[in-house]
Amino acid sequence: MTQVHPDKKIVLKSQIQKSVLRTFTCLTMAYLICGIAALSIGTYYAKATDEGKRIYIVTAYALKAYAPLGIYFIVCSLLGFLVALAPLRRKRLLHGFVFALGLITLIMFCISIWIWTRTLNINGLYALSWRNEWSDVIKDAFQRDGSCCGFLSPADSPFMASASCQNTSIDYGCMYTVIFYAQKYHRLIYAGLIIFKLIGVGAMVSGIILLGQCRKEERLKRAYVHYWARKARRYNNSLEDTAVHEMHEMQTMDTQGRLRN
Repeated sequence: MTQVHPDKKIVLKSQIQKSVLRTFTCLTMAYLICGIAALSIGTYYAKATDEGKRIYIVTAYALKAYAPLGIYFIVCSLLGFLVALAPLRRKRLLHGFVFALGLITLIMFCISIWIWTRTLNINGLYALSWRNEWSDVIKDAFQRDGSCCGFLSPADSPFMASASCQNTSIDYGCMYTVIFYAQKYHRLIYAGLIIFKLIGVGAMVSGIILLGQCRKEERLKRAYVHYWARKARRYNNSLEDTAVHEMHEMQTMDTQGRLRN
């Protein structure tokens, strides 16, 4: 029987496909870009001091929330880059990366549902805000842009000093002007959340695939270790058997020589 020396070096082919690792790295880079964009948007609106119409339509807190969201994206991306450098040695970080992306994706999904529920009664929502909360500066801005007066009609909480309200030929309110403006910003927020979620889900799925390949490679390495351990034991046993057999033959030859003498 042919014996195989246990010290023979075996080079195992990596089970982590380059395409998977490349996709994981690219999606992590895209997630980093999303984080920088979100942080820039949140920082810009955090420093803004003007009473823009968007502040009253979307609320300042929702716009400023982009800053911590961007920081979260950036931290997750840096974690992903560390994993991409050595996925096998940093499998725990990969677990954390997948969990972090799943958590933030779930949070953004809940935010999307909350925004959607606000749009179900958009007329009543902004009508109440127009009558009780919005300042005359904001009312004047909508009235000038839409050439309208009041919300439902010129008699519905108008800003009378506006040029639109001074024009007696205008007999319609600014409801549609407000609604169209709100829908535009809601579409932008939805588009941003959808992009963030798609890239996040893609990075999370690629991380799960990478994690599966890391586990496969670890199982394969353990199998090879056990295989060569058994080979080594068999090799040592065969050496011992050969040595015993040779010693027995030498003793037999020595005994025969003595008998002849």
